[in-house]
Formats: sequence, structure tokens, C-alpha cells
Amino acid sequence: MGQLVIPKHFLCPISLDLMKDPVTLSSGITYDRQSIDTWLEAGNFKCPVTNQVLRNFDMIPNHTLRTMIQEWSSQNQRFGIHRVPTPRVPIMAVEVSEILYSITASARRVDQNGCS
Repeated sequence: MGQLVIPKHFLCPISLDLMKDPVTLSSGITYDRQSIDTWLEAGNFKCPVTNQVLRNFDMIPNHTLRTMIQEWSSQNQRFGIHRVPTPRVPIMAVEVSEILYSITASARRVDQNGCS
């Protein structure tokens, strides 16, 4: 029985661990959500791989890569690899507040303009 080799593109460039929730940044590089969250929360504003300043901090889920990791994990359970679950990204309180503010502001504009 040989040693299990994890495909390089399944590893987070920050933690070097198997990604569970891969997300892609504006730099085009994909990271595990938890690792890049920690990186950004520490005040880093550059991509850890390319060193370019990030245009925004949007994290786009990389569903294709996650599916590939899940399939690979399922095929390698005999090596002790656990299947990576599909993450459920909860909406944050700040996002709810921003949505409510936008709706309220739009309603005020409609009221002020007398539109119906």
C-alpha cells in the first residue's frame, strides 16, 4: 500500500491543508475560507500568493473545486480521509442590516418622490 498524495490544487496555499470550503478572491487565487478569513482579519490587504492588493474582499465559492475535493475524499476514505461536507454559509448580521437599510432608503425615496 503506497502513501496517499493529496493533489496540490486541493491544498490551501496558506495552511497547506486540504481545503474544506474553497473560495476564490479577486486575485484569482483560491483559498480555504477559514484560512483567508484569518488572513484578512489580521489586517492583510494583499493576496498571499500574488502579493497584489485585493480590489475587494469578496469570496466567491469555488463549487467545482469543492466537488472535486469531495469526490476525491470519498474515493480515498480507506486512507482515513473524511468526506468534506458541503458548507452552509450563514448570512451575517451586518449583511441583514445592509439589506434592511437599502430597502428602507429605497422606500423613503419613493415616498419623497410621490411615486407609487
